[in-house]
Amino acid sequence: MRFALTGLFVAATTPTALAQNTSGVFGPVIDEGESGWEYRATYDPDDEDLNQRFHYQRAINGAMRWRVVAQVRSTDDSDFDPDFLRGELVWQVTPDDQKFQSGFRFEGRYRFEDRPGDVTVHWTNQWKHIDNWTLRAILGATQQIGNDPADGILIQTRASATTSVGDGPKLGIEWFGEYGSTSDWLGLDEQEHQIGPVAVWDLGGDWSLYTGALFGATDATADTNLRFRIGKEY
Repeated sequence: MRFALTGLFVAATTPTALAQNTSGVFGPVIDEGESGWEYRATYDPDDEDLNQRFHYQRAINGAMRWRVVAQVRSTDDSDFDPDFLRGELVWQVTPDDQKFQSGFRFEGRYRFEDRPGDVTVHWTNQWKHIDNWTLRAILGATQQIGNDPADGILIQTRASATTSVGDGPKLGIEWFGEYGSTSDWLGLDEQEHQIGPVAVWDLGGDWSLYTGALFGATDATADTNLRFRIGKEY
């Protein structure tokens, strides 16, 4: 278990502003016929900024699922300023009948206010039931497009370790990292890294509640994110 966790945190974010990070550490597994929606909110108490997003997703079959995402953010002009629209496609590449699962998520994002959009490929991996833990590790590569894009390919990672506690919530820890790009790799003090606890409750009736917090691990990262989600599956 110790070596699995070490590998997870060394090997394993999209180029969102980690100051208000609404991203998740998603797995590759697709259940045929699944669909659902989710509302997310992330609050930065230092800046008093709130990012909110809503997404809807539906499985195409037992190996592929699409999702559409809309996000708003706090700015000087409004608490509900349009931030971005994004389309996603997840592809599970491993068979269902094994503990290790792997897949890819393909994304295209449009940002408002003449900011660059981007296309991203995530490679996501999941190990289940290792000493009753589920481990996830994600590697992401992003190419910005449009107005004033960043040079090179932006590199990001995510990771999580979660476990169920009896009849209570699922508890765990999540980590997000951003390193710069292939043409401008940042020093450690300039990179953005966040880590923090998470708790997920099954509310019954296919409803779920997620609460968590992320804390900055480098000088370049926001100190605190408070995170909330509520969703329903069909």
